[in-house]
Amino acid sequence: MELRPQFIAFLRDIRPSERNQEEWKRGSDTLRKRLLADPDLSPIITNSFLQGSVRRSTAVRPTGGKRSDVDVVIVTTIDHNLEEPATAMKRFEPFLDRHYHGKWVQQDRSFGIEMSYVDLDLVVTSLPVKPETRMALESLYRSEAVTTDQSIEEARDWVVNKSWDPMRQFGLEAMLNEDTSTSWKSDPLMLPDRPIRDWGPTHPLAQIQWAADKNRRCNGHFVNIVRAIKWWRHEHADELPKYPKGYPLEHMIGHVLPDDITCVAEGVVKAFEGIRDTFRYHAAAGIVPELPDHGVPSHNVLKRLDAADFSAFYKEAQKAADLSRRALDEEDKDASGALWQELLGTCFPLPGPSGGDRERGFTKPAVAATPRQSDRFA
Repeated sequence: MELRPQFIAFLRDIRPSERNQEEWKRGSDTLRKRLLADPDLSPIITNSFLQGSVRRSTAVRPTGGKRSDVDVVIVTTIDHNLEEPATAMKRFEPFLDRHYHGKWVQQDRSFGIEMSYVDLDLVVTSLPVKPETRMALESLYRSEAVTTDQSIEEARDWVVNKSWDPMRQFGLEAMLNEDTSTSWKSDPLMLPDRPIRDWGPTHPLAQIQWAADKNRRCNGHFVNIVRAIKWWRHEHADELPKYPKGYPLEHMIGHVLPDDITCVAEGVVKAFEGIRDTFRYHAAAGIVPELPDHGVPSHNVLKRLDAADFSAFYKEAQKAADLSRRALDEEDKDASGALWQELLGTCFPLPGPSGGDRERGFTKPAVAATPRQSDRFA
């Protein structure tokens, strides 16, 4: 059974709480305002925006004492053809020492900032250097479509378009189209990469746009399907390898999931079955599939996943495909609920005496209603 009421309660429980959202908004807003007010850095900063699972609406609530985390992308005018990655990163160290002394660490492609209530990733990027391209992209990256902190679930009409306005009222049938006045899709940002000591392309905006489009094609269910499978991963951590997780897992789900999904239960089943069927030959051959990034197709999203981890993950996904299919096809609500709970953990509530799926449409009452006698308004 689909058990829609139980899935609604389950998803409400595993999504980031209002407090989690408040924490990452407060932490990221403070960081962004400080950067734009910094006398040394503000002249080279075009703008900043949020990326990651928070922006794509695929985050689940933190567990095990972990904090909320959010990625903040800084778009700069640093010339990546002239400036070494290490030099570009070093520009930000005085700022971090002033505002986050003892709380930051340099990572391979970003700065990690650990606060008492939130973890921030500060990602430094550079615009393309060609003057006409840079000018057009600066205008786009300053628009509210890019700088908004609304997630794609909060703003279902969101699209990369300079005319998008979070206050504008219109339905999905009157949505704007993607921006075509610039070459934003084919002109990614450049990212300093410490391990290779060079700059490389990155395109978080394209990833957000792809997720928003996919979510609409799946009737708003894609983000919740990803959340559900991330939670499955959390519940079965002892049987699963450490990787894939996070964005690579999300990308894998998006790759195999068909459009026109009608409910989360159906989507979970089809995602697991898609992983099983799409990657069967890779698993049998002991190789890791290649999945091109939505923004930079030359990047393989699963590049860092080794064959042993992929094989172990695939075996557990096979089991999940069988279990989820049994849960969906089971006609008894109690048996179906027990199977879903086995898959997704105790956060998935079991149906009560009158729980389970209701028949769609109008159901004629068995007996006529009898008005209750009351003297309340006598």
